[in-house]
Amino acid sequence: MSFSSLSPSAGSNKPKVASETIAYCTKCRMDLNHTIVAMAGDRIVRVHCRTCKTEHAYKSPKGLSTPAPKDTPVEREKKAAKKAESRSEAVPVEAEWTKMMNASRANPAKAYSAKTPFSVGDRIQHSLFGEGVVNKLVYPNKVEVVFQMDVKVLIHGGSGGSN
Repeated sequence: MSFSSLSPSAGSNKPKVASETIAYCTKCRMDLNHTIVAMAGDRIVRVHCRTCKTEHAYKSPKGLSTPAPKDTPVEREKKAAKKAESRSEAVPVEAEWTKMMNASRANPAKAYSAKTPFSVGDRIQHSLFGEGVVNKLVYPNKVEVVFQMDVKVLIHGGSGGSN
């Protein structure tokens, strides 16, 4: 069964109010049978879904619309370059982490807890992100921590909290 055989009013090519058509249902999120409720000239404006019984603005069936164009070689190159650029950004974070870890080598690493207060230069051992160094205080209760692969903002028991 093709979409063309289910197009508006089987006898003629012009859709009419109260005739059936295939449309995209915004509630069901599928191409389904609809009854035409309102038209503006030759254009379908509102439809009633025969499945979920809701009335909504007409949306052309997704199956009939032109498929999205595939990535061209130029677009693929741009995506690859962007991906490579994001990978290269991880290296400076790792380099900064190494520098900060060497500078704070004398400080023992504290186990991270949201209730523990931290200050700039403290080493943190986080269960998910690994070992990091506090780079700056963001808010009274948040710190920016440089980990090996990323920079994270974490909550801590700083001066803003009630202990």
